Amino acid sequence: MDEIIKINDEYKNWIHNISDRYRSCQIKAAVRVNEEMLKFYWSLGRDMEKAKSSYDWGSHFIHRLARI
Repeated sequence: MDEIIKINDEYKNWIHNISDRYRSCQIKAAVRVNEEMLKFYWSLGRDMEKAKSSYDWGSHFIHRLARI
């Protein structure tokens, strides 16, 4: 049975190359997602800070926002 399935070096290299390319794409995708999430959270913080400034001290803006 082992003789039926012979894997030569060229095939091994091809499979290894595909694996490397796939992993590289996964990493690039994860980095891109993280970048977009950081942009979102940064803009959310900016928007919250701007909204908070229009409320009076003691209005519990953050607590009310958290309940939504």
